[in-house]
Amino acid sequence: MSFSGKKFRSRREQLAYEASLAGRYQKRLNKNPFLYFGLPFCSMIILGSYWLSGFTAVRYQQKDRKIQELSEEDLIKMKTNKRDFDIKEEYYRLQGLGEDWEPKRVPRFEGESENVW
Repeated sequence: MSFSGKKFRSRREQLAYEASLAGRYQKRLNKNPFLYFGLPFCSMIILGSYWLSGFTAVRYQQKDRKIQELSEEDLIKMKTNKRDFDIKEEYYRLQGLGEDWEPKRVPRFEGESENVW
């Protein structure tokens, strides 16, 4: 057995409720739910997106300020100051290792497998 969500009102209370603003709205809402609930809800979503677009525009404008176009002089400076690329040097630099380090094979015990396939 489930309980109803409707509140019990006496006849006098029901007439007073129907005459109130909430009662008239509830009656109209039951007849046309989209017109009295769906349409205002959708319009609030649309108006809110237009209102918030100003805030998002500020966000993207700040990001655009950080990114600037390079002049030809800056581009020439970048090309002339470029260092030579060596894959081994980059590997060691990214690993945080010194340049004098070389990989060494670990000595095996007598009779230990070399694990060569």
